[in-house]
Amino acid sequence: MRILIENLGHSTFLVKLGGLEILTDPFLSESAGGIKRVVPPARSPEELSPDVVLISHAHYDHLDLKTLYRLGGKFEVLTPKNCQKVIKEKKVKELDYFETVEYKGISFTLVPARHNRGRNIVYPDTKVGGFIVEWRGTTIYFAGDTAFSEHLYNLVSSKFKVDIAMLPIGGFLPAIFRRFHQTPEEAVKGFKILRAKVLIPIHYGTWHVIPFYVRKERAVERLLSYSYISQIKSRVSVIYPGKKREIEI
Repeated sequence: MRILIENLGHSTFLVKLGGLEILTDPFLSESAGGIKRVVPPARSPEELSPDVVLISHAHYDHLDLKTLYRLGGKFEVLTPKNCQKVIKEKKVKELDYFETVEYKGISFTLVPARHNRGRNIVYPDTKVGGFIVEWRGTTIYFAGDTAFSEHLYNLVSSKFKVDIAMLPIGGFLPAIFRRFHQTPEEAVKGFKILRAKVLIPIHYGTWHVIPFYVRKERAVERLLSYSYISQIKSRVSVIYPGKKREIEI
């Protein structure tokens, strides 16, 4: 089976699966929360007409309302609990952990993430998570944004046979940010716990509260180096912003 995956920047990816276009964590604006991107978005929202939009949590760089409102066509929006009140102008389906919904033959399940909840002081209780996407025996795990947790990865692995793991690798500097973001080395460890076939890095090199650290992190370089040491480099597929790739499972 071949799956087309396009990196639009940060954690915004377009996944073409089973005749549907699935957009993850829409953020295609020049800034989020007043902080400018280091790398511009690969496409404009008006160019896209997804069938399903997955939102892992309500942080500005994962749920950008300007992007969401400008997307073309009619689409389903799936989120963790308490995100509807942030989105307002779009009706969404809020999911509990391990709750599954199906859309045109593809199932979507919300799973936990180890990350800070809330959007701001007005919306402090929006939940966080990742998504399992399943179609005809193929399983994609979009982790959204998470710190490393052996328990989390073991939990996901115990319930799902993951083929493609889309795991975050950036945002871990300064060091205090590791409470909420995993390093590239930890992403590799999580990938091995999942026993997945392909690792696609997300959430790197695009935006950060302190832009200096985006360059200092060298997330992709560290991922490739550690994956070589860990003997899984052939299973890592880096899709750079603005690029797309067909993944064969």
